[in-house]
Amino acid sequence: MHRIHYLILSSVLSVIQFFNLAAQKAPSQWHYHFPLDEVTNVSGSFGEIRSNHFHSGVDFTTKGKTGWPVYAADNGYLSRIAVSPGGFGKALYISHPNGLTTVYGHLDAFSEPIDSLVTALQYERESFSINEYFTSEQIDVSKGEIIGFSGNSGSSGGPHLHFEVRETAGQRPVDPLMFPNPVKDDIRPHIAGVKIYPLSADAAINGKHEARYFPAVFYDGAFHLKHNPDIPASGTIGIGIDVVDYYTGSWRECGVHRIDLKVDDREVYSFVIDGFFFHNTRFVNSHIDYAEKVTSGRTIQKSFVDPYNHNDVYVTDESRGEIQMIPGDTKHLSYVVKDISGNESLLNFKIHAEKALTTSGSLDKNGNIYIDASQPFTFRQNGYVVGFDKESFYRDVRGDINIRKSFVSLTGAVITVLDKTIPVHKTFEIKIPLDSINNKTGLCGAKFGNNHRLEYAGGRIEDAHFVISARECGEYLLTRDTVPPEISVINPPQSMDYSSRNEIVVKIKDEFSGIASYDATIDGRWSLFEYDAKNDRIICNLKKVPFLEKGTHRLVIAITDGAGNPGKIETRFRY
Repeated sequence: MHRIHYLILSSVLSVIQFFNLAAQKAPSQWHYHFPLDEVTNVSGSFGEIRSNHFHSGVDFTTKGKTGWPVYAADNGYLSRIAVSPGGFGKALYISHPNGLTTVYGHLDAFSEPIDSLVTALQYERESFSINEYFTSEQIDVSKGEIIGFSGNSGSSGGPHLHFEVRETAGQRPVDPLMFPNPVKDDIRPHIAGVKIYPLSADAAINGKHEARYFPAVFYDGAFHLKHNPDIPASGTIGIGIDVVDYYTGSWRECGVHRIDLKVDDREVYSFVIDGFFFHNTRFVNSHIDYAEKVTSGRTIQKSFVDPYNHNDVYVTDESRGEIQMIPGDTKHLSYVVKDISGNESLLNFKIHAEKALTTSGSLDKNGNIYIDASQPFTFRQNGYVVGFDKESFYRDVRGDINIRKSFVSLTGAVITVLDKTIPVHKTFEIKIPLDSINNKTGLCGAKFGNNHRLEYAGGRIEDAHFVISARECGEYLLTRDTVPPEISVINPPQSMDYSSRNEIVVKIKDEFSGIASYDATIDGRWSLFEYDAKNDRIICNLKKVPFLEKGTHRLVIAITDGAGNPGKIETRFRY
């Protein structure tokens, strides 16, 4: 590591400049240096289904420990450093001459030269969180160089390394395992079953306008529907597949690379997740059976594409994977599912067509409101307003928006926006009238979550309304948070004498609206406290405080929760 120029501390490059510096075509083959000393288990595969997104990299376990050396995949330059309490936590981005960028997330620490730079940036910005871009003239990196150490920072659920490969121009993630790599995988994907959906008003599965799940079993080298069921269907239907993948030596469930569906030997649907754009990642909620995921936790990947799912990872026939059942026909369906290593699983089954249902009244039970997903939609009632932009939904929606009485709400009412099983792609606004609220202190929005527990939903006062910006359907209301956040020094030494310690650890926690901001000073000067959000603590490495000398010092920490309630401690310590 060399040529680190601290001149960058006074300016940050624009994203456009960053992209233009390395707008080169990515290679089809690339022999990169594996980022760890040994090949561990894959705990998360590329494109794996996650909450509201496709996984953008590969997660490698580190045997429950942090501090493993992390190596640069190839020669290049450090193009970005990001530090935050959530997301990737401590992360490095290296741009390579071949038009690719590698990302190393959830690090515990950076190598010494990078760490010194990061600390200098944090003190200049007076912020733990930073997001800095650099040019190719500033920080060179060599292939196999130690750039940091694995960790559990950010929103990580356990010690591991998140490793990404992106096309530098456009920052499109691609599967790191599509290039030559040492990861072993000789296990075929496991197909647990299929689910068949009635899509048209006159459609039925086994005589009912209800989706039905059919479990699968494995024998004779392929998967089969259990007991070889007779499946009658009518109208327009869609198919979904319940499938996971495993890597050699591990039972961690991962995602698959490719799903192909043929009907009567004709390709009707193909899904390939070798890369995707971040602006398309939320389409994952259309890719899966969202209602099934919400209600049971089961992940079923649909083999038909909703009208307003614009992700580019599909190839379909003119019906976008939907299947027309013509009475008297028998459809022969064939799935081929592959992982990135080429291991393959097969599933064949038949569906025979019956006469379509009579549609009279069949949709009434699904709700009184019809939303054309191609158009904006606004609901108004008793001063309440709910507004959706066009294409907020993946297909047209039927449901209900209603207002009911509730003693839990400050206004005495809760507004139910459709149903929690309906996915929403774009942020929408809920406006709650404030004419009955005189005391505006600590007002905040809330949503009923699991077990009817209130969850913070934020919001703001705007004229005569309280406005909540939401991205999930469900029940919303107005509440109040006036409880200050909790703040205390953890395990302080006797007489606050830190002369034999390297760290001051402080607990900061808020039970409802969460910690919005914090600020720490030593002797009136801003001091770096790293925020470990998932463990509700901030930590000061006393050796990193550049002005700290031996003696007695005054520490002041002020925090604010999401509702604006303040917390503060003042104390003295020796060092």
